[in-house]
Amino acid sequence: MKKLLNIIVFAILVLPIFIINHPKSIFAEVVVVHANEAWQITDIILKEDHTLKWQVKENDYWSFNTAMFPEGHNADGIPVPALRSYTLPGEDIGLLLGKTGEGRVISMGLSGSDNVRPDEGGSYLYLTINDDLLSAFGKGFKDNNGEILVTITQTPRRVAKIGIFFIEGCPGVLPAAKHIKEVIAEESIDAEISLILIETPEDARQLHFTGSPTVRINGIDIETNIKDIKDYALRSRLYTIDGKNSDYPSKDMIRAAIKNVK
Repeated sequence: MKKLLNIIVFAILVLPIFIINHPKSIFAEVVVVHANEAWQITDIILKEDHTLKWQVKENDYWSFNTAMFPEGHNADGIPVPALRSYTLPGEDIGLLLGKTGEGRVISMGLSGSDNVRPDEGGSYLYLTINDDLLSAFGKGFKDNNGEILVTITQTPRRVAKIGIFFIEGCPGVLPAAKHIKEVIAEESIDAEISLILIETPEDARQLHFTGSPTVRINGIDIETNIKDIKDYALRSRLYTIDGKNSDYPSKDMIRAAIKNVK
């Protein structure tokens, strides 16, 4: 199998226009999060190509310091930035936080949403309160009290997976990538972009590569008639735009291809 070098994946976190809205496919889970425990693992396994959403009742209270806040506070915490030894420095103390496995920390609070990134699918969701992990400025988690109920849902989303296949020195690959990112922004498309370098004739044959740059959306070439071409090789590719040759596809061509892909 060929080597795929220089693969760059851009997680474009914008409002999606491709949404699967099937209520039966959405399942809500309620998780208990204790204020006196750091990074509690949940039973929630994150799903690739899903949007993670959370909700906590505003009057559901816990406390990161029972001496200062004996009656507690909600999952938004208090408007005081956490210091360096806290779970998430710079964010509000007492804020509900999430973590994707051993990966990134998500600032959550009472409610919100975030897209599950490609490398996070299959990992567990961890939850905690934003407090002093090292007890550097007090008792840390030892003086915390209470618990909150967090309702978690994962909603399927339709992602346009865009691959740009190119050879070294291709003059059209960067303009093509620029056009693609502009269309994604203009159309509010939920998408992932990969750049795949084609190095050998064997690579070209295995990937049915007809020229650089080749743009495929969910595995389908933006020029549908290209499937009839069987001459695979390391060479440049030209696109016909308004009767003229171009080293890269136009934005209108990319836009139409994205909208036509199922």
